[in-house]
Amino acid sequence: MAIIEKRFGATDGWVNMPDGTSHYTFGFVDITGIPEKQIFEYRGKATLLAPLLEVYQGDEVYLTLTNLGLPSRPDLDDTHTIHWHGFPNQIPLWDGVPEASISVPVGRDFTYYYKPLDPGTYMYHCHFEPVEHIQMGMVGPLIVRPQLEKDLGRKFAYNDESTEFEREVLIFLTELDAEPHYLVANVQEFDWTEYSPEYWLISGRSYPDTVKPGNEPTLPLQPFSSLIEACEGEKVLLRFINLGFQEHSIQILGVPFKVVGQDAQQLRGYHGEDISYWRNTLYIGAGQTVDAIFTAPRLGIYPLYSRNHHKNTIAGISFGGMITEVRVLPAP
Repeated sequence: MAIIEKRFGATDGWVNMPDGTSHYTFGFVDITGIPEKQIFEYRGKATLLAPLLEVYQGDEVYLTLTNLGLPSRPDLDDTHTIHWHGFPNQIPLWDGVPEASISVPVGRDFTYYYKPLDPGTYMYHCHFEPVEHIQMGMVGPLIVRPQLEKDLGRKFAYNDESTEFEREVLIFLTELDAEPHYLVANVQEFDWTEYSPEYWLISGRSYPDTVKPGNEPTLPLQPFSSLIEACEGEKVLLRFINLGFQEHSIQILGVPFKVVGQDAQQLRGYHGEDISYWRNTLYIGAGQTVDAIFTAPRLGIYPLYSRNHHKNTIAGISFGGMITEVRVLPAP
């Protein structure tokens, strides 16, 4: 068990799409360890996705949220929260639903406490005006690693040797409707019944940006690459998270998945029997996570893409969208 102390700032930012457009966002930025007099230098630097939270089961996590305000909309004094989606809190104080816990005003802090007991893939998001704030970009990934990794010194999705893997990649699915982002930036109302996304993203980027490296200078606030690289025969864990508002169907051309976990629960029956299963296509609903393992095939490049082909476009005009690549390299 370890004590994990993190600090995130809530603020705004801008993200870039491959068609040359930029879109206003809300989000979080990691300010862990930043001196107090320097934290406001991070205003306007919210990332999409929000920073990765990565812990082991049994760790004690102290996560401080500081509301830095919105420099592009200084008139907007929204409070913010952090809600660990699907996570069983012992008391509602740290749940992040503002009606039952705490919401953080501009210029203030609040420290959340968590003790993850179950490994798996989770997500977190702001739960203040969640329809708007989730679409605006206040979404992030959370991984709770199993004790078995520490015990054996190898990588596992769950406390079961059948879930062993050699590499892992985060596949975080969202959509972006440019209209509300434009209207919020320009102090206008949006009717959310007219929500109609035109950009489909993997880990905050649209193809071909999805396969660019994590430190890509043209994407300063979109730090996550979803390029999948593996050697022939290696087992690759894909941690799928859908925190958009639509269901997505995902396939790797010619490569099947073994689904070993869903919603941060290993697939086991009432009597401990293995109920994992194989699929060529994964259907992932809004608010759902799936842990799936595949074995890297022979050398080549294999597309991972949405089966809903209108989502494989950039604003319906050019090829791109919810696509990335699996690049298989020679075995060492």
